[in-house]
Amino acid sequence: MSGMYENVVPRNQRQPHSKRGWLVAIVVVAVVVLAACVYPVARTLLHQYQYKQYLSALSSQTTQVYTKNNLRAEVDGASLRITPDNAYAIYNTMVALGAGSVAGQAPEEAPEATLYYGDQAVMQLWDVSTDNTSRVYVSFDGPDRDFSYIIGEKGMEYLMKPLSPDQNPAWE
Repeated sequence: MSGMYENVVPRNQRQPHSKRGWLVAIVVVAVVVLAACVYPVARTLLHQYQYKQYLSALSSQTTQVYTKNNLRAEVDGASLRITPDNAYAIYNTMVALGAGSVAGQAPEEAPEATLYYGDQAVMQLWDVSTDNTSRVYVSFDGPDRDFSYIIGEKGMEYLMKPLSPDQNPAWE
């Protein structure tokens, strides 16, 4: 038992415990919580910004095909010349329905409609089902902007009226 009292350190001479470990843990937790809160907001803002850029590109393409009358659509195996008024109806529908939601991977099956804006841009439309609701997956490949999203409120039948063979002549 000799030497036992030599290892005892008086209270006023003890080294304080390091609080650095706790500080690092608190900072790491704070960064993770902040990232979890900021990511959804940043993703939504980026989607809105890209949607506005897409609408700008779609607007210029719609204006071009309005003057040249060269919007061609492939719908149900038929090639149609979409009238200028119907081209604007499609554009107005895209504006009115809003940005919808971020799209994942494009459907593997053939699109229900493909619109060729001269030789500048292509828009493809698929009827997709999410949460037992029919929605439209939109893919736009333009000269300066590519964008895809899912229209939130309406299904494909909402867009089919301006793409109908009854309202548009055949492409010759």
